[in-house]
Amino acid sequence: MQFKNAIATLALAGIGGVDAFFRINCAKIQVGRIDPIVNPGALAAHCHTIVGGSNIGVNATFDSLFNSECTSCEISADKSAYWTPNLYYQHTNGSFEEVPHGGSVIYYLARGQNANDIISFPKGFQMLSGNKALRAANQSGMTWGDATHPNRPKSDAISFACLAETPGPETPNLPVDPRVCISGLRAQIHFQTCWNGKDLYKADNSHVAHMSQIDNGVCPPDYPYQFPHLFLETNYAVAQVSNLNDGGRFVFSQGDPTGYGFHGDFQNGWDDDVLKSAINNCLVDGQDDSGTLDECPVLRPYWNPNAGDNCPVQPPQIAEPATGMISRLPGCVHVTNGPGAATAADMECPAGVPLASIVRTVDTVPRPTYTPTAGTLFGNKFNKIVGCGNDSYVNNGFRSLNAVYTTYPGLTVEYCQTWCTKRGYPYSGVENGNQCFCDLVINPATIVKDQTDFLSGCNIVCPGNRTELCGGAFYMSIYNNTDPNFKRTTNLANSVIQLTYPVAPFNSAYVGCASEANNGRTLNGTSLVNANMTIAQCAALAAANNAAFYGLENADECYTGNGFASGGMIVDNTTDYTKSQCYSRCAGNFTQICGGGGKLSVYSNPAYKPVTVVPSVGKYKSKGCLQEPTSGSRALTGASTTDILMTVEKCIKFCLGNRHKYAGIEYGQQCYCGDSISPGAVAQKTCDTPNLMVCPGNKLEYCGAGNLLNLYYSSTL
Repeated sequence: MQFKNAIATLALAGIGGVDAFFRINCAKIQVGRIDPIVNPGALAAHCHTIVGGSNIGVNATFDSLFNSECTSCEISADKSAYWTPNLYYQHTNGSFEEVPHGGSVIYYLARGQNANDIISFPKGFQMLSGNKALRAANQSGMTWGDATHPNRPKSDAISFACLAETPGPETPNLPVDPRVCISGLRAQIHFQTCWNGKDLYKADNSHVAHMSQIDNGVCPPDYPYQFPHLFLETNYAVAQVSNLNDGGRFVFSQGDPTGYGFHGDFQNGWDDDVLKSAINNCLVDGQDDSGTLDECPVLRPYWNPNAGDNCPVQPPQIAEPATGMISRLPGCVHVTNGPGAATAADMECPAGVPLASIVRTVDTVPRPTYTPTAGTLFGNKFNKIVGCGNDSYVNNGFRSLNAVYTTYPGLTVEYCQTWCTKRGYPYSGVENGNQCFCDLVINPATIVKDQTDFLSGCNIVCPGNRTELCGGAFYMSIYNNTDPNFKRTTNLANSVIQLTYPVAPFNSAYVGCASEANNGRTLNGTSLVNANMTIAQCAALAAANNAAFYGLENADECYTGNGFASGGMIVDNTTDYTKSQCYSRCAGNFTQICGGGGKLSVYSNPAYKPVTVVPSVGKYKSKGCLQEPTSGSRALTGASTTDILMTVEKCIKFCLGNRHKYAGIEYGQQCYCGDSISPGAVAQKTCDTPNLMVCPGNKLEYCGAGNLLNLYYSSTL
């Protein structure tokens, strides 16, 4: 989702205190030299990144924004446009690289002495905050104030937060070294809150004014009306710039390397009834101080957290390079260091440079999104909508529909229905915009909601038909083909239908459901993966290898061992699989349980004969185990041999034949001899048997482990 980057480090540090507010995440919708407030119908002087209504363009008005097909802001009733200058990194070779960001976060706050009397923005209202020409502090004057209500510099409306490993104080300009802002450089701007009540816009922006303290206080006497206080954040991912240490610098698109000229624009596109209701029910009297849209009931029906995916960046309207790596700033803007203010000439292309063309686009109209009710026909013939279901993979190891699936970048509901029908599955489900699932039945653990609107969780539009919804993140829009002549597949592999088979009783050898070890497998002996796995197959493997335990995992895996490795433990021993962490049906027998994800259904082997550390062979006596040195030579440096059917007796016979006092068996098949033990080897009087390997030539003996010897010694040689 595009605006995730914008909210990754969300904070209220730039806002002086927390009152009632709600915040809206907005993804990018357009990039280019577009500014319908300052330069209506023409090229803007510099480049902006815009979020909001999809109809934003050089000729945008309230009516065109309000009629946008969609908005990249997560409240569909807000089709306003908000924009700020692009940030670039100027490399030492003169090229400019766009600094990536995911969009902006817009706060609507109840602030000031008259916070309970705030009004909505009138139709056609627009304003800007900040001054693009500034290159030094305190050049824009002071807010209004009096003896009771102190004022402050208007330039305080702009600030920057460096999200470094050790965050420092906010600054009025770009940090000295933004490279340390590893989690982003957050640009912050307060808009004016006070309105003269007469003008929707004035070129000198005098129709609006800041409160005395910008984010709080009172309005000037000539500005009797108060709007919600708008606060905008944009988090630039400065750490993602290439060759960040080449000695370059960060520059805003109006040629500003200082940050003092950062600014923002707002063009109203709200549904007025919705905004008024949100103000009255969520801002007035401090009703919502959480900021989450879920806590504002009147906005909840319009809330779609996937707006950034459903309303993606629109095709550029200005035929001019503005993104990625570019040779110069859009509009031939010159970089001006200040401290004097930049001039209009600094933001104009010199004579002879052709102007970028404006690609005219046809304004769209609001796009209807079909939200059929459960039980109605939708899509292909005979297909009925079942509803929106949570994808229940974590509940019992199966998705809501689990048999087969595909992904398709141009997915539609009809495409998925056809794909499943061709394979003999009556149920089809679309999820996450591009995934299609099929099955014979619906997972009984799935909770299906009748509604299929944005609130249900199924809120991502289909990329192949943007009037349809293709599920959501971990939510599936499910359909059922009710054709009476439908030919169902007989292939039950991976189907949820397995869950309808009764589970056979667990046999008496069942130990319980075990977790995997901290490092490696809990049962680290012989293993097997089989697409037709059953409990009997795994038991046979344990019997053939004289393993004390066998465990089944993930439906088709079998592991054996003589004990649990470190960290492996029984997490439950219930035989009710619906209450156990071992719930996967065996791939070869749906009536049996074969573990789960990272969990083993463990059984004991009744035919197991204990494996032992052989106490002695002839004149050689066991001396426990010996850990190999971590560096240098091996523990035993005499003769050595390897045998795929190694036994303790074979190794001792070999060392005796070479007249060595010590014999050691390691890693199951390796035999080492010597007359002394090398420095650095660590003796263990008692071997850690769960980690030892069984001798391949005698399943009742241990033959060491990795870097660990079963050690024997004869004092008579």
